Amino acid sequence: MSQAALSLYAARAPQSYKFWAGLGAFWLLFQIYVWGSWVTGPYFVAVDPGTDPISDGLKLFLLLCQIICPLLCLVCFWFWIVVPWRREGRMTSDVMIVIASSTVFFWDFSPSIVVDQVTYNSHMFNRGSWGLHAWPGWISPGGHLVAEPLLFVPPAYVVLVLSQVIFICTLLRRIKQRAPDTGIATFVAAIVFGLFFIDSIIEMTFLRTGLYAYTTTVPAITLFAGETYQFPLSEGFLFGGLALGSVAVLKFFKVDHGRTLVEKGIDKMLISEPQKQLLRLLAIYGWIHSAFFALYMIPAMLFALNGDHYPQYPSYMENGLCQYGDQRNQCPGPGISIPRPP
Repeated sequence: MSQAALSLYAARAPQSYKFWAGLGAFWLLFQIYVWGSWVTGPYFVAVDPGTDPISDGLKLFLLLCQIICPLLCLVCFWFWIVVPWRREGRMTSDVMIVIASSTVFFWDFSPSIVVDQVTYNSHMFNRGSWGLHAWPGWISPGGHLVAEPLLFVPPAYVVLVLSQVIFICTLLRRIKQRAPDTGIATFVAAIVFGLFFIDSIIEMTFLRTGLYAYTTTVPAITLFAGETYQFPLSEGFLFGGLALGSVAVLKFFKVDHGRTLVEKGIDKMLISEPQKQLLRLLAIYGWIHSAFFALYMIPAMLFALNGDHYPQYPSYMENGLCQYGDQRNQCPGPGISIPRPP
């Protein structure tokens, strides 16, 4: 498959931006609704870390993460958004990708919609999470107790997640310059498996620190299964390889003067330039967030339904999530019923 084939595909789908922009508007409004319901509701409160002791070293590490990560995020925004925007006098496609990707932390714990499968250390600053009571159709009874660390996760999705996309695209562009005849399929495979590897290494490193944990995993595809730092390879593939890979594919493969595939046809519209910019941003937003929904949330949710029992976690990691079974006092696992919310 060649660049000519890519251009042919774009030429055959000149109105695709309508579909993607519509999805972008839908996801943006849905996220505003969920976050608004969470912030204005009665469950916007910190999760109690419980009585189990935590070491001074871990406390210091958590504090540094919550200071350094937001600062690095501001630096990234400066170089990835402000500088190119000022240089070009408008939002480029790459700037829009950064803006749209900066909110994908919305999907961070979304695979827990039926069975809780991720938890954070509740000693970090948090106000619970936007799961149960805020997200329509949420089932898992601990969906508001994930203790989403607000000073770490949102900026980390830029510093530690989006940076992976930028790195792999930069690397592959250099390879393309030296081997211009390399097929599209080869680059797509390099993106998927490259990001799978990079994300897995980063996540396994942080899991060892006790910052967060994957609680419900399928042992057969889990590294260090049964340990508090277990890592499901499905997470690395679905989140890193496929979801992040979709962002990298959008960023790497450009047509028509540096436009992405989902922007095709917008330049021909008889509307103002600001309106075109908004449509482009919504189309990119639609592609990115639809990918996280379809390629990450849904399949990861299905893996969780077949997960094993929880490892033994301290109270500041368990966080009251074990509300399953007939008496609502068990951790999720094989043979444990999933109570439906009232």
